[in-house]
Amino acid sequence: MASQTTRTLLSLALFASGLVAQQITLPDYHHLSENPAQTGNSGSTLWWRNGPGRFQVLYEGSHFTGKGNVAGPVLISKIKFRTEDGEINLGGQVYTGVTVEIGTTTLTAASMSATFQDNRTPALPNSTTMSTLGTTTVTVAPAAGSVPNNWTIEIDVIALNLAVLYDPTGPQPNLLIDIDMPLAPANSAPLGLAGFSNTTGTTAQIRGMGNTASASAATLGTLNVLPPLVGVEFLGAGGHATIIPARNEFYGGACGGSASSFYQGFLNGQAFDLGGGLTMTPNSPSAPTLYTVTGGAPPVDLTKVNATPDATADDGIFTHALGFPFNYPGGTTSTIVASTNGFVWLDATMTNSAFAALAARLLGDPASALPTYSGARLAIFWKDLNMLRNFGLNSLCGMHVKTDTSGGAGNAVCYVTWWDVSEFNVVTGGGVQGHANWTFQMVLHEGTGIVQFRYGNVPAFATASTVTAECFSTIVGFSPGRTLAGVGPNAANPQSRDLSIEVPFSTKPEGGQGNVGQVALATPNLGGLQYGGRMYGGQTMTWNATNVPVGTILGAQLLDVGGTQPGLQFPTITAPGCMLSTTTGALLWQVFILPASTAVGTVPFVVPHGFEGSQFFAQFVALDGLFGGPDLITVSSNAIKHTVGLN
Repeated sequence: MASQTTRTLLSLALFASGLVAQQITLPDYHHLSENPAQTGNSGSTLWWRNGPGRFQVLYEGSHFTGKGNVAGPVLISKIKFRTEDGEINLGGQVYTGVTVEIGTTTLTAASMSATFQDNRTPALPNSTTMSTLGTTTVTVAPAAGSVPNNWTIEIDVIALNLAVLYDPTGPQPNLLIDIDMPLAPANSAPLGLAGFSNTTGTTAQIRGMGNTASASAATLGTLNVLPPLVGVEFLGAGGHATIIPARNEFYGGACGGSASSFYQGFLNGQAFDLGGGLTMTPNSPSAPTLYTVTGGAPPVDLTKVNATPDATADDGIFTHALGFPFNYPGGTTSTIVASTNGFVWLDATMTNSAFAALAARLLGDPASALPTYSGARLAIFWKDLNMLRNFGLNSLCGMHVKTDTSGGAGNAVCYVTWWDVSEFNVVTGGGVQGHANWTFQMVLHEGTGIVQFRYGNVPAFATASTVTAECFSTIVGFSPGRTLAGVGPNAANPQSRDLSIEVPFSTKPEGGQGNVGQVALATPNLGGLQYGGRMYGGQTMTWNATNVPVGTILGAQLLDVGGTQPGLQFPTITAPGCMLSTTTGALLWQVFILPASTAVGTVPFVVPHGFEGSQFFAQFVALDGLFGGPDLITVSSNAIKHTVGLN
């Protein structure tokens, strides 16, 4: 006969079956990503392995009672694990005969033992109550490469008859998970297993511990202070119906300077939404001073490749004589240097193929003692790429550079094609192919001077592939680089703009004055150098404007719950080339009289709890039209779109 405890749990399960599952991520500050600065990590293969193994994970109840808002008993319905943030994987690996048990315990991270059985014992002083044993088949789902990544392993606890009543306020307030994998996963090509997200942070932040062994049914493991991230779904009060990570995104186009460059710096996890392509048309094919940038370009033409790729080396370059002079704003060249990292130098003396996508390097890098990054550059998909991750699928994968003269004199066209390439951190090896399979093509036209960025298969997200905090994940754009033959200052910074919606627009003849930028600051979590402060409950926000033009009389920091696409541009409201990215009802959050070059925000905005999913738009504008002139807004920064969520 079933015990009273079993009957109680089954009754609760039947009652809760009509409820919507709530969610929490363990630890409770890894909702956004494993790394608080959103730089790349390699993930861990110590837990879900390419072989048999066993592991235990313990998380203390404070994750539930704190940000999880769980104040009493809940019925655990699922436990979940996710592939490393920003990594793409086809999934499909199958573990058979996996055993799962879930326990409630008085054990803490500090008292957990390397002996598996010691952590399971009901004896005092560390008492644990384990569920019944469930056996299941675990299939790893495809990883999208988002930040955070999607959950790729989900174990239905209720379906395994493991009904676990968990109370983080009870006598056994902490959670223990025990998983055994008797067999290596069925892992036929191209299904190489990627690492899974583990934790980063201090002991006080993690409040958890792992124990892992490389043998099934092992009795002794190795304690690990960086346990894997665990998602928990449960039935009952507390938690979150949907996990919404707090995000920032540069939005809109800045104005006020005279910049011949343009770019979009994609933040890790941001949607890469330029699949329709971009076209740059010069104002004069023979002596251009600016580009007009429009959305759209023809599809990739894979007839314009060579019999063998011209470059397949990691961080490689290929120098190509165009066969014609190509004119661009700021110069002319008859030789290009193409990089395997997704950009093209319009300067035969440039030899650097560095993978780190930094705006300062695009614009010329004045910090370098040598003119390493001084040349003009077209960046179609600048990130840390690898040409040979898909060689088993396409023996011609790599970078191809070809000039087509079939159009006759004066109408040559150069095609630079990155064919079936990938990024560096995708799983690879013998027969392991196809996890990320990207193709894009840059086209330079002799007769018109037009440049096209054509995209075939590209990632849905700008993936987290770098370990440098100041890097963007990906940069798309153009810059003439340093002026004065590579020894002058950087090209003016136009600031990142949203190229999917802020087109068409025109660059300007280089004037040495960059556009106004917007920076989000926050306490207590500062965020990354590029990502900036994020909005979640308890954060205190301010905003700085950088590169404010000398002589500005009146500046204003705007804050709004709505934005406009592609931006408001009206005579008498915005100066030519400027746009308002908020709505006309934006709040004047702070006013600056005679602002300095950096207008430092001092009026705080305290993010309330419970606003997950809301959006705020922050933009700086100069209102010097109030003191004469045809337009009210004379200068505007790029905006920042904040999505309020969980840290």
